[in-house]
Amino acid sequence: MNNTFPFTAIVGLELAKRSLLFHAVDPRLGGLLLMGHRGCAKSTLARAFREILPDPIYSEMSPFVEVPLGTSEDRLLGSIDASSLLENGKWSAQRGLIEQANGGVLYIDEVNLLPDHLVDSILDSAASGQHRIERDGLSQTVNARYILIGSMNPEEGDLRPQLTDRFMHGILIHDDFSVEERREIVRVRMDFDDDPQNFLAEQQKKLEQLRSQILGVRQELKNVDISENLRTEVAQKAARLKLEGVRAELGVLRTARCAAAWRGDTTISESDLAEAWILCLGHRRTDLPPESQNSKPKIRLPETPAGDLESKRLKMP
Repeated sequence: MNNTFPFTAIVGLELAKRSLLFHAVDPRLGGLLLMGHRGCAKSTLARAFREILPDPIYSEMSPFVEVPLGTSEDRLLGSIDASSLLENGKWSAQRGLIEQANGGVLYIDEVNLLPDHLVDSILDSAASGQHRIERDGLSQTVNARYILIGSMNPEEGDLRPQLTDRFMHGILIHDDFSVEERREIVRVRMDFDDDPQNFLAEQQKKLEQLRSQILGVRQELKNVDISENLRTEVAQKAARLKLEGVRAELGVLRTARCAAAWRGDTTISESDLAEAWILCLGHRRTDLPPESQNSKPKIRLPETPAGDLESKRLKMP
């Protein structure tokens, strides 16, 4: 038993938890970017996510790989030993973090502090499900199918809008816990720190139930109907909002489908669609005021209260 704080014991952050649940149901959703100040449980939530994933996500055990700040290009992408191939004819390659995350989760804390070209490589591989290693005229293609989670503190620097757009969901965690929530957060944290083994044992049944529910919802996902009228409605709204490309529409429809399946329904409701827009829309808005067009676009994510939310309806089982 490890000492990761359990997903089922995290207080508040309901919208972020819903996003992660949907990614567990449909790993192809496209990743989640969590933004917020230090100490608002971004990393705790990301690391707890691994514990609710039913194995396998794709076809094997589900690894959880973290990209450390300051990681080198070879460590992240992998490398090929050309001298070994030339000297003894044996192919030798060093697996990078991207390849190690295949079939699981790749988590980047402080993604805004990672060099842009490395973030580009991660996002490209997450979108394609493959990564090509090229060194000294040699190349190798490896599988890179993983759920991508990034977190960042906006006070420490921006992430280019072209990169934020590549994350399907974006959530700004607003640190405005109520007194009751603060009290509960401190209580469960102290219980965990005082006796982690007993605390985790008490949460095991909830975690097992959640994993079982995720497996069941995965099976029902294909039964959710996406009508042509709904596709048209989503496309029209995206056009009105002047969203670039169709990535947002894909995300909204896939997310709404997950929300409907989670409710046990085969029809997407208005509330499913509204929730999907909240998760997918904020960091893709391009309708900036005219005076802002010549300045660097700001990331505009939906502000999500860390605790109670605007969505008391967004409940975990």
